[in-house]
Amino acid sequence: MDGEEVLALALSGAADALYTVPGYPVTGCAVRAGAEVCTNEKVALEYALGDSLARRRAAVVVKHVGMNLLADPLVQATAQGIVGGVVVVAGDDPLARASQVAEDSRHFGPLAMVPVVEADGPESLPAAVEEAFALSGRMARVAVLRVTPDILDAPATTPPAIRGRRGAGALADPALTMRGRWERALQVTAAHADHQAPSGVMVTIPQVSPPAGEPERFSDRGFCRTFCRHCPYRPLISLLAERGMRPAVDAGCSLLATNPPYRIGVASYGLGSAVAVGARSTGIALIGDYGLLHSGINALIDVYEKGLPLLCIVLENRRMGMVGGQEVAGVARYLDWAGPTVCRADDLAGLARLIAPVDRPTTVVVTGACPEGESHEKVEC
Repeated sequence: MDGEEVLALALSGAADALYTVPGYPVTGCAVRAGAEVCTNEKVALEYALGDSLARRRAAVVVKHVGMNLLADPLVQATAQGIVGGVVVVAGDDPLARASQVAEDSRHFGPLAMVPVVEADGPESLPAAVEEAFALSGRMARVAVLRVTPDILDAPATTPPAIRGRRGAGALADPALTMRGRWERALQVTAAHADHQAPSGVMVTIPQVSPPAGEPERFSDRGFCRTFCRHCPYRPLISLLAERGMRPAVDAGCSLLATNPPYRIGVASYGLGSAVAVGARSTGIALIGDYGLLHSGINALIDVYEKGLPLLCIVLENRRMGMVGGQEVAGVARYLDWAGPTVCRADDLAGLARLIAPVDRPTTVVVTGACPEGESHEKVEC
């Protein structure tokens, strides 16, 4: 037995779902653990975050350069929170033996404000896995478990059984503004500064100076934002609310569905994230046309390839509505392979027929035009 096998056994026993993009030095571990191969690392982490929303533990196994690609949802999750534990196993290749570059994944700790866990030898890997999941739940964010070839290739005796600690995290308080959520994340980080790791395990918690006072709340600020007064998508959002359908949302205008008066959006982990997150949680994704083109389409390809039941609702207004209304290409022609149904936002009968739970991958493109001269309304919270 070697460290690779020990890690694979520990992950298999600790996680409800495992995802990977193979690469040295973690390919063997991912194969032994039965991890599901994904289109890219960002999709893999978004799947894991979807599992987390469904109260499942999930692990993502990638090599160090894969950390670069999943950085966006990694950082977003720190502020937005998670429910079930999520651990990213980062396989570093310090000597670039089978990589184009050598990176140190520990730097993602202070970047994303996440704990980084390491084992001092192969026998300590099971304890390191459980410590990473425990910290992920306690801090309500992703934890990074760093491994290297020296640990994975080292001979190991049969590891002792580790009793799992199934602590759960929580999503950010919806009454907090985005600024307030990050302030709260800093406070949680500081509260764990003196964390004591078990024997054989090293834990690095980023050192921060938390803001004084309470995190900013919508009630303190006096307002929150919602859709434009004459937004063509208001009937669609109302229909989702009436039917109790709660989508994973994106970083564009669909994010406003998390605010009053609708409050149907479950969580957003960054641009292009709704598809993969929704596929592993609520079965519904609400995403803008630019978010889909930006990076959501990678997840949609993976969802269709695996036949996952997901209703993907694409808001096609051909505008970057959140950042100034810049023009965006129409998405329907890039989705021929998915067989999307196109429906106008003012076709209420069509929406009533199409917006329903599905048992297979289904894409509905809802077309509408942004009202000229309007911007997102402010409402009392």
